[in-house]
Amino acid sequence: MLQKALREPLVHFLFAGSLLFVLFDLLPQKESEDASVIVVGNEQLLPLVMSRNPRLGLESANQYLQSLDEAQRERLTEDFVREEVLYRQAIALGLDENNYNARKRLIAQLEYINQGFIYDSLELSEAELVEHHKKNQDRYFVPPQVTFTHVYFSIDRRKASAGEQANDELIHLNKVSLPFHLAASRGDHFLYHRNYVNKNEPEVASHFGDSFATEVFAVDQAQDDWIGPFRSEYGFHLLLLTSVKEGYFPPLDEVRARIVDDVTQRRVREELDRIYQDIRGTYEVQIEAPENES
Repeated sequence: MLQKALREPLVHFLFAGSLLFVLFDLLPQKESEDASVIVVGNEQLLPLVMSRNPRLGLESANQYLQSLDEAQRERLTEDFVREEVLYRQAIALGLDENNYNARKRLIAQLEYINQGFIYDSLELSEAELVEHHKKNQDRYFVPPQVTFTHVYFSIDRRKASAGEQANDELIHLNKVSLPFHLAASRGDHFLYHRNYVNKNEPEVASHFGDSFATEVFAVDQAQDDWIGPFRSEYGFHLLLLTSVKEGYFPPLDEVRARIVDDVTQRRVREELDRIYQDIRGTYEVQIEAPENES
């Protein structure tokens, strides 16, 4: 019964609100005597510890603080000093005068705390993962991929003869059976890469152009010989296409990590919205009619 109650969103909200109240109550007040002095002690470090570990109570946070060795406490102290220096500078510049920004920060802090509770209590079943995979197969589809190297003939460098030179080179490459790893010894320097391994059509298109990618992916199997020329936005290319993989829908185990992450994020969003709706139900919202300008 108690465990079930602890998972209720209103309990999360009340606890988070209480925690924020404690944090703000612990924050040291400004010293009017000398604004250039920054005092650092347990009183100042406790709020920092609790903000980084929202589920720690005051007593637990104090125990954690006492357990730090000298180096750890020095790092924590320097973190506090850095925040305090920047905070005071922001105040000096009047950046605290925008109440809307302060409001957004409070909301972000509360949502962060709520997310921590949700992640801690979240349990995903195998059936839920299977159902998500079944309903969202298109999201995890692995598109066709190709692996190739190319010899490039630049239009800028070779002008009108680029295409003809590419055709002549094709005969030579197949005559000597130039291997994959020696492609860099021929042709011109290309703007991007020489070798492309397991690339999908959009990736190839991003370097060579759409028409080039379409033509390459129309080749349905790997080739023992050099093929081409293929025209790109930059010139002509001879390809040694060593691998052509068809697209496929991967089984759940192959994309399990992605599915767990996607389902987790969805569940967290749903739970945050449920918490909000529960809390919203405790308020009476009065919407005033807009005033007509005369």
